[in-house]
Amino acid sequence: MNKNSRTKNSLINSVYASMAQIITILLNFVVRTVFIKVLSAEYLGVNGLFTNIITMLSLADLGIGISIPYTLYKPLAEDNRTKIQALMKLYSKIYNAIGLVVLAVGVAITPFLKYIIKDMPAIPEINLIYILFVVNSACSYFFVYKQLLLDSDQKGYITSKITMISMFMRSIIEIIILYVTRNYIAYLLINIITTITQNILISMKCNKMYPYIKEKTKEKVSKEDIQDLKKNTSALIIYRIGTVALTGTDSIIISKFLGVVMVGIYSNYLLITNAISKVISQLFSAITASIGNLVVTTDEKKSEDILYKLQFLNFWLYTFFSVCIIALINPFIKLWIGQQYLLDNNVAFVIGLNLYISGMQNVVSSFRNAYGLFVQGKYRPIIMTIVNIILSILLAQIMGILGVILATAFSRLFIIGIYDPIVLFKYGLKDKPKKYFMTYVGYIVIFIILGIVSLATVSMLKIDNFIKWIIVSCVLAIMVNVVLIIIFHKNENFIFYKQKLKDIIETKLKKKKV
Repeated sequence: MNKNSRTKNSLINSVYASMAQIITILLNFVVRTVFIKVLSAEYLGVNGLFTNIITMLSLADLGIGISIPYTLYKPLAEDNRTKIQALMKLYSKIYNAIGLVVLAVGVAITPFLKYIIKDMPAIPEINLIYILFVVNSACSYFFVYKQLLLDSDQKGYITSKITMISMFMRSIIEIIILYVTRNYIAYLLINIITTITQNILISMKCNKMYPYIKEKTKEKVSKEDIQDLKKNTSALIIYRIGTVALTGTDSIIISKFLGVVMVGIYSNYLLITNAISKVISQLFSAITASIGNLVVTTDEKKSEDILYKLQFLNFWLYTFFSVCIIALINPFIKLWIGQQYLLDNNVAFVIGLNLYISGMQNVVSSFRNAYGLFVQGKYRPIIMTIVNIILSILLAQIMGILGVILATAFSRLFIIGIYDPIVLFKYGLKDKPKKYFMTYVGYIVIFIILGIVSLATVSMLKIDNFIKWIIVSCVLAIMVNVVLIIIFHKNENFIFYKQKLKDIIETKLKKKKV
């Protein structure tokens, strides 16, 4: 595949993935607003807690979802249909088994819910509600392996299209269900139906685009490929434990030490930060297949140059959005759902810091996955998990929710943020990471200064309606970007993107004249 095709595919996938996430965000906000107005804070807390328990159950996929694209890059590039058939047949069996394991383990946890929730809310059929969460999670694994084929072949935009349509339909029905019936169980059933329908539609589209995968074949995956898959998967089991521990234990610890209502309040903040993170992450997830193609068709020097350019773009985006979160999220929450759902400004700052630290791992993770560096450094997530859980429990009792979020931020920064780049540069790029770390330190200092100044400035303002909030948001957005332009106007990466933007504008103007 030539550079232009790779760039074009990356752009198309990024645009569609971002559109799908933006639409999903807007719809989720509408549904969450109706949810809060119709149901109690206890339901909101249970919703957030069970979502995190299900996140823990996602350990059942053992990292297969990360290692599969790596195994498909080469046969797709070579159009080796026989090998693709054999791989897809194997992955079908694996994912069906995972779905059944999630269902069995999830249901088995039901009797222990009373030990996880500090003050069990008086919600009818709470065990049934939890089981519906489990069923929805289990259903998400059926047919999903075909989606990975589309993503690996740089056709992720097709998945994004189907996701946009299904999410729109789901949200409309959920709103109607909530207003008409005020029934949480009916609301959850709509989620399950949507998950199944979406996966079936993606499967049908994949069958149409790759009809040969439906053909019966006696071809089996070679012993060498199975050994590679086992080796990568065994390493990714530990990797997955670390990732899930970071994202899935916060709400459980908050529920245990601070109560389920606090989980609900925090979930409103997570709705916003996760939405932003998903939009930006989609930009980089969408180009992972192109990075995979890049690393098997070019040298390490070119790959490293691309990494620094993408890291600069990633920094700019996450600095902008994280600073805005720090300064604007509390005024927004207050206007959106009320003073009673607010957390302290210090908590808002750490939430923004956590978003930034998490987001700055996007590029390194994409390159690490593209190089297939799953075994190297496989034990560091164990350290990260232990540090995160111990710190979260200790700091939760000393600092409350601030301590839990701070523990997660530190775990990410000092373990994943340091070790992953070392692995990538040593085994993938074949270079020393000194320049990377110096750049990273410079980036985070700029972010922290901007965050502190922005929070202090906005906190002094009286924002009592959405018009004022929008005005302040626009002024802050301009300020942050102007400061970044002043700092980086002579930076080679900034000049690169400036020239790219200039070329696009000139091309558009020429077309209009013609």
